[in-house]
Amino acid sequence: MKNSLKLPLILAAYTVVACVGLAFVYMATAPLIEAAAANEVKSALAVIYPDASDFADVTGSVESGSPTIKFDRAFVAKKDDTVLGMVIQATGPTYDSSTVLVGVNMDRTIQSAKVTANSDTPGLGSKTSEEPFIGQFAGKSIDDAFVAKKDVVAISGATISSKGMSNILKLAGYQAGEYLAKNYGAAAGTGSAPVVAELAPMAVDAALADLFPGAEYEPLSEGVANTLERSVVFIASWLVKKDGKTIGVAVQAKGQTYKASTVIVGVGLDRRLVGVRVNETSDSPNYGKGMLDPAYYGSFSGKSVDDPFIAKPSSEGGYGDPSGDVDSISGATISTMGLANMVKLAGYEGAAYLADKGGKPAPAGSETFAINAIPEEE
Repeated sequence: MKNSLKLPLILAAYTVVACVGLAFVYMATAPLIEAAAANEVKSALAVIYPDASDFADVTGSVESGSPTIKFDRAFVAKKDDTVLGMVIQATGPTYDSSTVLVGVNMDRTIQSAKVTANSDTPGLGSKTSEEPFIGQFAGKSIDDAFVAKKDVVAISGATISSKGMSNILKLAGYQAGEYLAKNYGAAAGTGSAPVVAELAPMAVDAALADLFPGAEYEPLSEGVANTLERSVVFIASWLVKKDGKTIGVAVQAKGQTYKASTVIVGVGLDRRLVGVRVNETSDSPNYGKGMLDPAYYGSFSGKSVDDPFIAKPSSEGGYGDPSGDVDSISGATISTMGLANMVKLAGYEGAAYLADKGGKPAPAGSETFAINAIPEEE
């Protein structure tokens, strides 16, 4: 009995000693770690404003106002008694995530930007932290649009990373400019704060209203039937009318993407897609959920339901058909394949339903087509 009690007591004693030892180690090293981190930040700040003699820490005085972009640190750069500008360290979603220091001058231009952390795809999205991409923002007015492929030159094959980095710089720049104008008499802006929307699924009612503004939706009790492919399930369908006239049909479909997704596909009488809206998806937040981006699902609008809807390989390569007609979500070809299948089947069957309601009939031979063969794993 004595031996059976002795071992647990010894182990408990060792545990206490180890915990106390770790506590002392932490107490001894924590100041050193903090000092090293502070020196690293100061060195980075000096790169942004090499002429500054002081950086006043104003962290917490300026907020991003965004659910997805966080302001980690904020500093006012000074040279003696003259304010040169402000530096904000911001972290937000790119393809994965990036942290960037953004310097903003008193005239509402960006001094420069320095990426301190980037976990996007190496050699692709990671290029947003390098020249020439990051350098193009120096001297740019924070009142510009900061829209990739418009006033921002995007990285080829890394549009999501380019958009994400542009959003971080735009928001940090705007809020820094507002802070400087309010507290230090800097130039004032004329526009409102940029809205950085979080990608999210669209509820059914909102999706229908967005696809067919001002229209009426008549639920179809029997529904549009899927007679072509059992892997995609049609959940619901609506006949769409405006001023009493049929203008289209909406079909809600669920099927395999990387995991599973549900979409609503709007079809017009001319056998063209009015649009696609995603109701839900369980795909990866940083990959397949790119289907929630309006810039992506908007690419289906206007396509004929008689198009192939075959996914191309993503920019990283892998599955898909190079001759396909659907651009893949970067790094998420399987998600794209499943989405394209749902859109193709819902669109084609929806157009067939409309053909009996005054819609354009299907061209000869259009009923024979192949859908994307989704592999078991990516």
